[in-house]
Amino acid sequence: MNKIQFDTNNYVELHLLDQETRPLILIAPGGGYRHTSKREAMPIVELMNSNGFHAAIVYYRETLLTHEKTTVELAQFVSHIKKHSNDYHIAKNKVILMGFSSGGHYVARLGVLFNQIDLEARPDGLVLAYPVISGKKGIAHEDSITRLFKETTDETRHLFSLENFVSTDTPKTFLFHTIADQAVCYQNSLVFFEALNRHQVKCELHLYDQGEHGLSLGTKSVVKDDYLGTPLEYERENAHFSSWANLVISWLNQEFN
Repeated sequence: MNKIQFDTNNYVELHLLDQETRPLILIAPGGGYRHTSKREAMPIVELMNSNGFHAAIVYYRETLLTHEKTTVELAQFVSHIKKHSNDYHIAKNKVILMGFSSGGHYVARLGVLFNQIDLEARPDGLVLAYPVISGKKGIAHEDSITRLFKETTDETRHLFSLENFVSTDTPKTFLFHTIADQAVCYQNSLVFFEALNRHQVKCELHLYDQGEHGLSLGTKSVVKDDYLGTPLEYERENAHFSSWANLVISWLNQEFN
């Protein structure tokens, strides 16, 4: 395991499968811009490693940076990985960022703003799991705006709304969400998908009817702390939602292998 760290307590933890050159999936767990969820960290690394991908986790809330600094730091991580791709045995043009919930906002923000920060930090693809995207009233995850910008105003709502900054340079994107999500409205994924389409960016969106927010893999290995049933019941309830894992792996293989 390798660790990449710069000027803060935030860091990237590399989980490289072997010394063969492979795509890298850089995972940003959710946590409402407060912390990083363990349920969306190592279980996702194991999924990616078991399917032939190098993986890494970015722990981006050890130091609570604000909006500009947090994106600049992620750009530093990605640029460093690409510049040292031979050392890490990573395919330089196959660095995909995968974010869950607020982690989706974190990685997608670099996806739409990299050309204002560092062209070398452009992600080659995005996988967004029930992501926070928009600052629009009615669909925004309000706490995330406050934690990232320290205040909620018309200006910060606009800056928070990633759909406003999509361009033809935005990386190809795979999104999935549940319509039943009460914490982060599925319209976050919809507005991003629509913006990608308007700019003719290759994208794919899967909406599941059932499933609460933050299910991770939806399997018995990632049962939520407040779940009242058994792990097996949790897995059965979320069996259909869990199909996202196969869909994502199929998409990654199609686009990057």
